[in-house]
Formats: sequence, C-alpha cells, structure tokens
Amino acid sequence: MRLPLGVTDPIFLCELALELGMPISELGERMSAYELTVTWPEYFRSRARSQARADAKAEKNRTKARRR
Repeated sequence: MRLPLGVTDPIFLCELALELGMPISELGERMSAYELTVTWPEYFRSRARSQARADAKAEKNRTKARRR
C-alpha cells in the first residue's frame, strides 16, 4: 500500500504498537508525526535489510559446508 507522505500506515501502527508493547493511541501521544512516519519505518526497513544480509550469509555458509 502506498500512502501520501505524512500519512501513517495503519498496519504499521499496529506492528509498532505490538513491538513497543503499548496501545496505538499512546503512540501518537508519545511520538511526533515525523518519528511515526519517517524514523520508525526507516528503522524497520534497515533492520529487515540487515536480517536479509545475515540470512544470505548463513545460507552461503551452509551451502559451503555441504560441499565439503
């Protein structure tokens, strides 16, 4: 889903609330719109990229070990 800049994805809000262990309503009270729409989404994209790199490296090592 592609939303206009500054509009928070409701599914992302649910995921963030679960991750932080707080109700969705509290997110808006404790964070700025910028943090909700820019900082946290970028953090999760970065975390996913890092995990994908780690997974690829682990798979490469498993493949290498099987060849021996």
